[in-house]
Amino acid sequence: MGKDKKILLYRIDEQAKNVIFVVTEDNESVWGRTSEDAYSVISFDDVFRDITEFRSNFLDYEQLTDELIGAINGRGAVFREILERFDDNRLKSFNFFTRYYSDTLRDVFTEARADIDKAGAFFNTRALKKSTEYVNDVFNHIREVMRDDWNFDFNSESDMKAFRLSFDKIIIRGNDRNDIYTVADTALVNFFYDFSFAIHKMKLYVCKCKYCGKVFLGKKNAVACEAENCQATYQREVKNAKRRKRENGTYKVYSTRLSNYIGQQKTKLSAEVLDDPALVEKYDQQRKVFTKHMQDKLDEYEAENRLPDEELSAFYEKMKQDVMSFVYALEAEAE
Repeated sequence: MGKDKKILLYRIDEQAKNVIFVVTEDNESVWGRTSEDAYSVISFDDVFRDITEFRSNFLDYEQLTDELIGAINGRGAVFREILERFDDNRLKSFNFFTRYYSDTLRDVFTEARADIDKAGAFFNTRALKKSTEYVNDVFNHIREVMRDDWNFDFNSESDMKAFRLSFDKIIIRGNDRNDIYTVADTALVNFFYDFSFAIHKMKLYVCKCKYCGKVFLGKKNAVACEAENCQATYQREVKNAKRRKRENGTYKVYSTRLSNYIGQQKTKLSAEVLDDPALVEKYDQQRKVFTKHMQDKLDEYEAENRLPDEELSAFYEKMKQDVMSFVYALEAEAE
């Protein structure tokens, strides 16, 4: 089997929170003039979602791929029929990883089938075994990566693993800059490790947007993804919350003042009242009534988004008068 002619390069841009993928040929002469169509710029959030989606649907993908592998050395019509279904699944998908793995495997499948179709290949057990083993080896590598949860546990806090990965780097110079890309292996092992490392380094966590329901990578306890509508709604809620906090502080000053006023009047009660536990209890119970009346009024204002006004000030003064009327009545009762 010959080497694949296409390779995948990737560059993780932590500042922009995206990944640049480049599909190109394994030929240095073409790297500097790669067309824009070969570039795919995908946000961290979309990379994460595509990975999650591909893994969740991997059993169906695996079944179709196994069918194709089984048909490689069979009748041509059967192989072509399954390949057509494989292509249909590949072309309909907007998932980057579905497209990448499918394109890669399709090249491997067709190359293997071409080798088998050569004169005498069906009768050459050694050549047949070599072709099918290579195809199985490529897909088994992808299968192993997809089933290893460690590769995708972006917020893992378990024991660390130690290993060495060594892959080629490619520098593409132009536009007054040097862009360093990593050459991805067929199963994308190095990409998943690099992406996971970037997530840990930037201290991003898997979050769920409270507005659109999508998962995204954000700071711990983040509630809004970076979608324009979600961010606009979130910023509006933050602004409103700050306003309510200020207003609540304005409302609260009235209940605090009244509570303090009632407390001050208690210290001024006569000894006859303070020495009578029943009258002290009566005072404390009435204090709760007064504070509740004040709070009910404040709740009305807050519900109607009304700022404090002369009416509220008059109500507060009336509450103070009611407190004094109660104090006078209590003193009279103690005589």
